[in-house]
Amino acid sequence: MTDLPRPTPGDRGRASEDPVGMLTATVEAWDAFIAAVGDINVNAVGRKDGRTAARTLVVVGSWPEGRALPAIRADALAGVLVAEPLDDVEARVVAAHAHDGRQAILEALHRARDEVASWAASPDVAQEALLPVAGPLGVVPLGTLVSATAYQCAVAALDLAPAGVQTPDVLIAAGLASLVDSVGAVAAQQSATISMQALTPQTRILTSTDGSDWVTRLVTEPIEGPALTCDGRVLLDIASGRTSATGAYARGDLRARDVTGLLAVAQVLARAPGLPGTDGLRAALQAYTASSDAARKVGDVISGAFRRWTNG
Repeated sequence: MTDLPRPTPGDRGRASEDPVGMLTATVEAWDAFIAAVGDINVNAVGRKDGRTAARTLVVVGSWPEGRALPAIRADALAGVLVAEPLDDVEARVVAAHAHDGRQAILEALHRARDEVASWAASPDVAQEALLPVAGPLGVVPLGTLVSATAYQCAVAALDLAPAGVQTPDVLIAAGLASLVDSVGAVAAQQSATISMQALTPQTRILTSTDGSDWVTRLVTEPIEGPALTCDGRVLLDIASGRTSATGAYARGDLRARDVTGLLAVAQVLARAPGLPGTDGLRAALQAYTASSDAARKVGDVISGAFRRWTNG
């Protein structure tokens, strides 16, 4: 196996490695998502707590009551490093639009997609993508926060499978890329040194951190270090809290390599600002050794950390 890549000073994951490619993939994810839900019955029920398709989709779109990309970009340009809690923003959007019709909801999805595409085509996007801004994962580069919408789209599409939505692999791959890059961003906030690879049929991607720097890259050949191997849908379901990591391990749907290294990732996520995680949880994780029980805990903590990101 080749050595794990390490970041150099100033590396900010995909936002510095390939901001144009990152945002191109994000727009493509939006296109795939909108196409997948284009004919949906908004009154159909998805898999999450009996929510209707309208309730699932409304928080993904762009609304005046929400925090749209132009407002996020303005905060980044102004150096604003605080943001209203995501729960409060989404509660306001749900109260205003959860009972809107299909056309209004689809228009909101198109607005969100077009906001990303417009910013991606702007002349200063490469520089702006590195600007720090506050969001559900703490303070991260603007590009990292924008690309995270691919993860939200992927989870929403998977949630709507009972309503007839089929989630294409391009959306799964984009969602995983933003998820893994966000793990690096969260670890870098804590100046932690960790690595994690997601090895799936849809994409193979890793993140590696050193202090406040991190690198996120596609895996093109075997690389040493902690890794989770599974179908991309399984990892997205674990991250969003839609399925149990314990069950996935028991069924053989999820395999772990270098569990000790993965526990370090879990501990970072448990400490992440604005994400679930308590002193008791951290102590429990630290008490585990490299065992099958520890491997299951890794998935459970990833689930707890990112569940809130998808209003779960």
